[in-house]
Amino acid sequence: MKSKEISVLMMASLILLPFFVGESFAQQEQGLTITTEKMSYAAGESIQIEGIAESKIGDFTVTIRIFNPMNNLITIDELDVNDDGSVNGVIATSVGGLWQRDGTYTIIANYYGSVPATTQFEYGGMTSAGVKENIPEFSVSDEDNANLQSMIFDDYELDYDLTGAKIIRITPDYEMKSLIIEIETYSDGELRITLPKDVIDTDEEGFFILVDGIETHHEAESTLENWSFVIPFSYGSEEIEIIGTYVIPEFGTIAALVLVIAITTIVIISAKNKQIFYQRT
Repeated sequence: MKSKEISVLMMASLILLPFFVGESFAQQEQGLTITTEKMSYAAGESIQIEGIAESKIGDFTVTIRIFNPMNNLITIDELDVNDDGSVNGVIATSVGGLWQRDGTYTIIANYYGSVPATTQFEYGGMTSAGVKENIPEFSVSDEDNANLQSMIFDDYELDYDLTGAKIIRITPDYEMKSLIIEIETYSDGELRITLPKDVIDTDEEGFFILVDGIETHHEAESTLENWSFVIPFSYGSEEIEIIGTYVIPEFGTIAALVLVIAITTIVIISAKNKQIFYQRT
């Protein structure tokens, strides 16, 4: 009886041995490679990740961790492994927020029984996102002109094109020599705006552009009378500040004109009253 039990155990061991050995071998020898579709991505552009595992093991997924240029962890995600071992996924980014820094980002991927796989890519900037270097004041095409809007600021008409948000108000900050543009967003977007140099101007060092207090990438193009800007922002942004070295004085043209008219009226009335007074005496 004992010998029968031993025989059964031995047979069971022999049957199951390949499975344990196979799993152990896969755990020790499992290979993983990971890369991105492109070497560099513009701000706000999604990251396409591609990779391959030596073999698919059960329902285990590949864990993706992304670190910014300061080596801070900004994203964790999981990607499924296909039957052929291939791995594909898209990581969403944003303009600003956790993705505000330009530079080299690092991806570290982990999979069951594999040595961590690493790859890097460059991220940030607006040129590669399709923003033109020379901005002809929003007259690039008829389609751009169709989306052009305008608003009155002081006695100036400001032309702008805005996606992903609406402008609530524009106010000058005389102390900072800046214009503050309050917006309400409904997605990531971009503001293209033309500002007369009588409204805001700068010296050779250029403008500083802040989105919710954080310096952001922008494009600025100068003509004889105007500045044209391209300013990206992310969903949830509330304030864009354009800082120069000159901003429209507190008393604009209309205010100054009203003041002159008021003073002139007072002088005329005073003169008439004096004439009446002298005639009566």
